[in-house]
Amino acid sequence: MTEDNVDLKLLGQDQLLPWLQHDISQVTQSIMIVGPWLDAYFVAKVLDSMQTTKIGVRFLVRIDGDELIDTKTLSALNLARENLENFQARTLPYLHSKVILLDQAIFYLGSANWYWYSLHKSLETTITGKIDILPGLTTEMDRYWEKATPLTREDLKNYHDLEPHQRDPYRYRLK
Repeated sequence: MTEDNVDLKLLGQDQLLPWLQHDISQVTQSIMIVGPWLDAYFVAKVLDSMQTTKIGVRFLVRIDGDELIDTKTLSALNLARENLENFQARTLPYLHSKVILLDQAIFYLGSANWYWYSLHKSLETTITGKIDILPGLTTEMDRYWEKATPLTREDLKNYHDLEPHQRDPYRYRLK
């Protein structure tokens, strides 16, 4: 394969979020966010970047063997649920993948977790590119999704720990 056929970008510390926000601003149909953990900071950045709350957003997060989900992750999912018209969330034991798929056209794949510390302090690398370069990624993430257990409104409703998110969580609420 020649270099002209490969359009990958390696993103390091403090590069990932600006690239991701730009690409999210171009999304018209769907976002799939896969990662063991989230926080409200990351979800707020996703919400800030979206052109409309009507886009379908699916979250796949980790559930530990003792049937526990990180409370910051549950709070972040609750923030997303409260502000997105087409929100879905599922859990999968032992999940460690960190992937984002945008409109089934662009992917982000790497070591960064989807929370403030990993995006700004940790030394992480993430690769982004067109899904055509890695077509099996969509199939694998769909397979994970099908194996996962849905989270309900009841599972999320009591979680409101929005640190390190500093803005009013209701600013995104739909009119």
